Amino acid sequence: MRIYKAKAPMRIGFFGGGTDVSPYAEEHGGKVLNCTIDKYVRCMLRPTNAPGITIRSLDLEEVSRNVTGRWEGRLALPQAVLDALPPAPGVEVTMFSDVPPGSGLGSSSALVVSMLKLIHAASGITIDPHTLAELAYRIERVDLGIPGGRQDQYAAAFGGMCVYHFSANGVIVEPVLTEQTALLELESCLLLGYIGSRRLLSGHLMEDQVRRLKEGDTLRYHDETKALVDEAVKLLRGLKIAEFGRLLHTAWEVKKAFSPYIAPTEVEEIYALARRHGAWGGKITGAGGGGFMVFCCPFDRRLELERVLTEAGVQIRHFSFTTQGVHAWSVET
Repeated sequence: MRIYKAKAPMRIGFFGGGTDVSPYAEEHGGKVLNCTIDKYVRCMLRPTNAPGITIRSLDLEEVSRNVTGRWEGRLALPQAVLDALPPAPGVEVTMFSDVPPGSGLGSSSALVVSMLKLIHAASGITIDPHTLAELAYRIERVDLGIPGGRQDQYAAAFGGMCVYHFSANGVIVEPVLTEQTALLELESCLLLGYIGSRRLLSGHLMEDQVRRLKEGDTLRYHDETKALVDEAVKLLRGLKIAEFGRLLHTAWEVKKAFSPYIAPTEVEEIYALARRHGAWGGKITGAGGGGFMVFCCPFDRRLELERVLTEAGVQIRHFSFTTQGVHAWSVET
């Protein structure tokens, strides 16, 4: 029996987040700088003797079965992926994530991209990264109506440190580093910490941000955060990591102006604590409200910062940057 596996990386968003969301991306042009990390959503597909399709989520401890054309259970996202593709009866799809769901690293989009790559591989079909990302976007944002942008799907599909340019005419992917030194130097000065579940559903956060944008309240802040992307790329290429970290602080101050729900009191307290113990800057890695935060600090302050954040209840997750996107493979068992 041949089984198929796939994994798609999650990402840390550094600059430009929010400009990949409609209607700003189509009307003004979005631009985002992010990089994938070695935290993945992993999937496996194997044939079974049972009829229909079974989905197993190991980390959510949920099982969903489709035998009669109707799904059971609460796994709406993987169900939507399977519903968007030709039927494949007699299979079981198992999945899990390296981090808690909804924590701001793009795990939902990584799940969709991983499943799509998995099923195409099992069907012997090659799919290019652009098509894969756009199909994942359609499933999440159109079929399921989950608010959000496009950067997560593209990061999971392409991987690496990239600038993504979003417009009404499509998406341009611009890799920004051709050698590892800058990535390694930046990585050596970053801490990633899980500060807890979001206080509000990300959908509420995104809906509030889109409403404020449409009403004209936050347009200039979107323009400001987009303008920081080019500056950040120059600093990275020049190995000016301290300046990059300070620019993260600037971006965080701009990001908070998108919506009052982005930075609850607990988030502000943790960020202030990190700054007092040497962090040049940092930010929430997703839409806001909680989840993961990234902090940029001098190399010789890392352990001190890790200690005080841990004492404050932050769960430090060590990571490395990755340079590749989603992978699929198969083995005979």
